[in-house]
Amino acid sequence: MDATSRRLLESQFAVHQIGDRSASAAMLAWFLTHVERLDPEEVPLAICDGSGDKGIDALTVNDDLSEVTLYQSKRIESSTKTQGDNDMKNLMGAARYFLTPESVDGLLASRPNLELRRLLLRHEVRDKIAQGYRVRRLVFVSNATLDAAGSSFQAAMAGQEPALDVWHGERVAAVAERVVRAGVRPEHTTLIAATAPLLDELNGQAKLAVALVPATELVKLPGLDDLTLFSRNVRLSAGNTRINRELAKTVADPGEHELFPASHNGITLLTLGLKVRGSRLGLQGVTVVNGCQSLLALHRARQTLTPQLKLLVKVIQLPDPNSTLSDTITYRANNQNAVNIRDQRSTDSIQLDLQRHVKEKFGSTFAYTIKVGERGYADRSLDNTLAAQLIMAAYRRRPAAAVRKVRLFDQDYHSVFSSDIDADKLFLLSLISEAVEVARDDLRGELRSSFSSVRFVVVSLLAELLLLTDAGARLLEKPGLWLPNQTDKVLSFLTERARDVASNINDYVKDAVDTAVREDGDFDAKTVFMSTTGIAPLRREIVTFSRRLHSRDPGYLFDLAPQDA
Repeated sequence: MDATSRRLLESQFAVHQIGDRSASAAMLAWFLTHVERLDPEEVPLAICDGSGDKGIDALTVNDDLSEVTLYQSKRIESSTKTQGDNDMKNLMGAARYFLTPESVDGLLASRPNLELRRLLLRHEVRDKIAQGYRVRRLVFVSNATLDAAGSSFQAAMAGQEPALDVWHGERVAAVAERVVRAGVRPEHTTLIAATAPLLDELNGQAKLAVALVPATELVKLPGLDDLTLFSRNVRLSAGNTRINRELAKTVADPGEHELFPASHNGITLLTLGLKVRGSRLGLQGVTVVNGCQSLLALHRARQTLTPQLKLLVKVIQLPDPNSTLSDTITYRANNQNAVNIRDQRSTDSIQLDLQRHVKEKFGSTFAYTIKVGERGYADRSLDNTLAAQLIMAAYRRRPAAAVRKVRLFDQDYHSVFSSDIDADKLFLLSLISEAVEVARDDLRGELRSSFSSVRFVVVSLLAELLLLTDAGARLLEKPGLWLPNQTDKVLSFLTERARDVASNINDYVKDAVDTAVREDGDFDAKTVFMSTTGIAPLRREIVTFSRRLHSRDPGYLFDLAPQDA
């Protein structure tokens, strides 16, 4: 691993080295946050690193999968040392504590450290092992390169149960490069305020300057043309909204310019260096985290601006480029305005990781967009709102919950965008979405009119059909074996089956309506599929129908061999 990657890792781990947390535990906290995608509140509760940890540095329990995952981390300070196999063997040995309820009793009786003991009791691990839960995954994390022994041991354990998932330095660094916080524009910039700025120290961490600044100064900021000035903003242009239209109208009327700061919330800038001399603000690097819409409107109307049009500007100097204060300011500044929770997540490391992973994997053929107004660069694209809905329908098998957009980016966020979702699955989901769009025209009229909810029922049932064959199940789990090389064949299959699902739904609804009429009852096709119980009978019927067809025509269900098979 090169020196640049090592410095990147050290800087990202440092953010998590808080309180009495060790360097190794800080690395593990970073891993649980950015790779495992645990909720930030769950991370400290999962870690038990320290003396008496019995080779277990963290532990998580997945009740949906009846699965316990054990973690061990080894942070090596020397840049020349490598990672051997001894620590991995210790982790493999720790798994034996979880074979039976009695072995968990033995672990508790062996006087583990307090954090591990609390973890075991909090998650009721003994009882869950008795119920059939198993350790199916062992995760080893190191910031060093594997030596020959480490590589050999990893290879020898491939395919074994429980699975050993080794995250060595190079693999960890690849994630770190994708989740690194967007930087500020590097230029030194000077703003001349209308009056001398107010200056204050913020709790010894940062510096704040507040001033009225003419719009003619602000439109000179670097990065307005290519939008890089807003790399840390939660959203870009919100389009032709009422607020944006009114803003443009105000800017176009010189008679409104003097009153502008009285009715406008102002903008917030972050910088890495701030110097105030008289009315001049010197900024070493700059980014905008609140006020994107206003600055873009001013930039578009820059030929009509007058010196009388001023904005209230807050400039905050960050203590360092990786300071979490940046996230706090961005969140709170935007939380006061009409910015939804999806916008807030656009600067989240999970979304940045997925977006960068997609770009690395698919280049200009597929884009994953995470901000309102973000410009597409690819032939095919998927925005993260639709992605969340598709994940909920296809991978979480909860189509009725897919329509609750706010929950998907709030309470359900970490279960939706958990660590199993990657660039390949996002690409597959985009194909599934395209196939279902084609099937829309085949639906009954009342179902087409409520397609916003029915579409996710079709998505879920299409995923259900894939699970009926080994090849289909592998496509869902490892779509990279087929995609993008066999995109046309996969899309063709998905489209045909989506249309069949639509036809089956039509027949099901027709029969249900006829039955309701005969029995003097009621069947509301627009709402029946908005609950799990409403979908269940249809799911059973389509699965039975598809299996019967496949027995007569073996090519009906998915059996396409992967490209490398």
